[in-house]
Amino acid sequence: MELTRNYRSSPAIVTAAMQAIAPATLVPSRAAARWDSAAGRPDPGDVTCYEAADEHAEAAWIAAAVDQLLGGASFHSLDSGRADGHGHGKLGLSDIAVLYRTDAQADALGRALTRAGLPYQKRSHDRLARRPAVTDIVREMRLVDGGGEVAGQLTAAVRALAAARGDRDATTTDIRAAGEVLAPLARRCGADVERFRTEIALGAETDALDPRAEAITLLTLHGAKGLEFDVVFLAGCERGLLPLRVPGSGPLTAAEAAEERRLLFVGMTRARGKLVLTCAARRTRHGTEEAAGRSPFLASVSPELLGAVAPPRARRPADRQLRLL
Repeated sequence: MELTRNYRSSPAIVTAAMQAIAPATLVPSRAAARWDSAAGRPDPGDVTCYEAADEHAEAAWIAAAVDQLLGGASFHSLDSGRADGHGHGKLGLSDIAVLYRTDAQADALGRALTRAGLPYQKRSHDRLARRPAVTDIVREMRLVDGGGEVAGQLTAAVRALAAARGDRDATTTDIRAAGEVLAPLARRCGADVERFRTEIALGAETDALDPRAEAITLLTLHGAKGLEFDVVFLAGCERGLLPLRVPGSGPLTAAEAAEERRLLFVGMTRARGKLVLTCAARRTRHGTEEAAGRSPFLASVSPELLGAVAPPRARRPADRQLRLL
């Protein structure tokens, strides 16, 4: 029996995904065009595409767009005019995912979400030591008196650092977010502070993805297989990432191109009702900033499917660097 219908995604999303994979096949014996877009969800849904100046502007725009979808996740977003609060209650944090081709993309995305006050969880290779402010917290824990338990020392260190830097310092948000991420490990270590430090130094990772958590989900395209969300942001839909090319690796083979298209198809069809494709005009990879721009795979998607919507009002200079594709 062959599966030729998608009952998860809206017709617009299925059609766009079919067109993106059209030059390849889902399996050797079946062309992607055989998928029946009319069998998708009855609501039309939408697909949009944005280009940012660089990966930091891309991440900042995604965070602002998520906050606007949620109707404003914080009082700050309402006060700044970034969101009007009308969407509150219709969509939850756990209904939203941000997908990407490589794990290296997650750092800028995570920072932007954190600074927008949007909690997130990330699956795979999310080492605690690499998260913003973790090193500062571990250092501060040596100086504070939090009682005999590691969790108490962690809480005391976070409070001390936040008080010293003040609420207006952007890194204070990073400190509090890092404290929340470190808390499960601190509780597991009990009173053994050396174990706590050793696990972080040896590459301990954050807890596994919890589908029940009220948080935005960050995933690689490989990690997203089998999952679905009401809204999906697919970051880095650009040359060098989709298809993925490593400097000096030579021309892309037909088999490699087909596999990369299948990954894009997987990512696009994780969305039930809203799909946002983003890319950067320039991106720093392997220590060098290079021109990027829209993925050649998107040339297969009809321009009529990539609906134009007004970008969310930005609160940071970086956000204003975005333009609609």
